[in-house]
Amino acid sequence: MRKSLERRLNETQVTLELYQEAGLQNDKSAVFMRDMIGRMTRRKNMSTGQRRYLDSLIEQGAPKVHNAELVEKITEAISTPGMELSGQPLQDFRFKLSKGWKLSEKQLAFMNSLLDQADKLKAAGLPVLGDEEKHIVQQLITYGYGRGDYYWGHRPGHFRTWTNACAFFDTHGTLLPNDLSRLKNAFKGAYKTLTQPRFNVGDMCKAGMHNGIVMTLPYAAKNSQSLLVDILVNSDVKTFSEKTLGKRLAKHA
Repeated sequence: MRKSLERRLNETQVTLELYQEAGLQNDKSAVFMRDMIGRMTRRKNMSTGQRRYLDSLIEQGAPKVHNAELVEKITEAISTPGMELSGQPLQDFRFKLSKGWKLSEKQLAFMNSLLDQADKLKAAGLPVLGDEEKHIVQQLITYGYGRGDYYWGHRPGHFRTWTNACAFFDTHGTLLPNDLSRLKNAFKGAYKTLTQPRFNVGDMCKAGMHNGIVMTLPYAAKNSQSLLVDILVNSDVKTFSEKTLGKRLAKHA
């Protein structure tokens, strides 16, 4: 019996959902069905071979999933809050295992480390940063916006660390311990300046050609390549790069 366009389209969409539920949305058969759905939606004809293959997929129904228990565990890990940055490799592992493919020892070790991390997050939840630590993270993330293309071009690893930290902190308001450590390491100089400032609020310092009173601790600004400090100079508060401030006061000021 010849199928109508509407029936074949509906059956294809249902079958595609079964592939998606099985974590096989990137399987070549699922990709083919998405392409055919696009063709049918646009009222474009399919070849006889395309219709025959599509109807065979519909008849087959849900795809056979290998390693079902492990695939389910990976699916749970992907949906665990805090595992967003590991979503792509976990999806790749899930797809390969669901197809019955074998992983190398290195891939297995990496996958198991991600699953262990997901288990820990499910048990303990995301870490909570104290106010001081949270402030430092916010400052380091802001500091990263001031780095130029040349700076990042020579530090691709640090760029990934910073962009990952931005995305994770924006989503959860915290960072995982390893990610926090990597962020501090990426901006060692800025981190030291923020946590061990050379001047405290109220200290005297040399700012430009004059002496002034420190009004703020060092802070980051998105449009600045340096950490900044506000200084009261001649009854006016001005902003200076932290690294330009001097401890030896000007004699004439």
